[in-house]
Amino acid sequence: MGWVKRNLFLVIGGLLAIALLGLGGFYFWTNRQKNKQIETQLEENKADLTRLVNQAPTPNATNIARAKQEVQTARTAVEQAKLFFSPIPFQPVTGQAFKSLLDQTIFDLHRKSEVASVALPSKDYAFTFAHQKTQLQFPAEAFPALPQQLAEIREICGILFDARVNRLITIRRSRLYADEPLSQVDHHELQPEVNEAVGMAINPYEVTVHAFTPELATALQSFYKSTNGLVVKSVQVEVAPTTADPNQPPGTPPPVAPVPPVTRSIPGAARVGAAAAAKPQETIKTVLNERLLKITMTIDVMRTRPASSGKKT
Repeated sequence: MGWVKRNLFLVIGGLLAIALLGLGGFYFWTNRQKNKQIETQLEENKADLTRLVNQAPTPNATNIARAKQEVQTARTAVEQAKLFFSPIPFQPVTGQAFKSLLDQTIFDLHRKSEVASVALPSKDYAFTFAHQKTQLQFPAEAFPALPQQLAEIREICGILFDARVNRLITIRRSRLYADEPLSQVDHHELQPEVNEAVGMAINPYEVTVHAFTPELATALQSFYKSTNGLVVKSVQVEVAPTTADPNQPPGTPPPVAPVPPVTRSIPGAARVGAAAAAKPQETIKTVLNERLLKITMTIDVMRTRPASSGKKT
């Protein structure tokens, strides 16, 4: 103990040296383990890089440039496809301005149907907007979806009228706002969709008409060629009722597609004598008695920019 007292500073220094040596050893051991983990991760990364380099195709400069070119080609194809889904132009009006637009559009559609000889469900048919014709105030959530639907229905009816279908039975659309009464005649149960990932919005419509096959073919071709995203999803065809026009008395036969008779000469008529030549030439008349069809189509109006209304349409 006397030696310790005489060499107290030496003893304290030795203890501190031993403690520092212990801390140094612990630090060396822990960092050695970390180095091993890093080396293991590095070896795994090297193995992954080797596997990628040896794959076919190899991610070299040529293949990377080719991949970038393919991405650009895909983007160009997408931009070209968007040309066929451009939104139908509409007037973003509200309130009484929309009321005036609605009255004018309904008047124009009635006049166009009269010119094309297309019968409508009634003389005052409002093309699914019967409630809006009598409404004095409109909720804010109805815009701009309401004038947008009006423009889309105008476009669909324009194609049907240009195809000269026999009769427009019904058009049904999506119900837009809670204050709008649900109508089995004007509304269907389908809901509009918005795909935020691709920036596409879909408005579904259901149209029922009476027409013959040539008019149906003309309408389908016009929908196909449209650049406003008018996609016919389904077509249901059945024979129209016997009384196609409700204004006609029961039992009236449906309209028949007029087809001119085909005249064919009887073989050997040129060799008939002068007396026989004076007789009228025998003919065979062929008449196609096509039935009137009831056609129900589900049409999706797809556009690249979704509506900005409160309710997605």
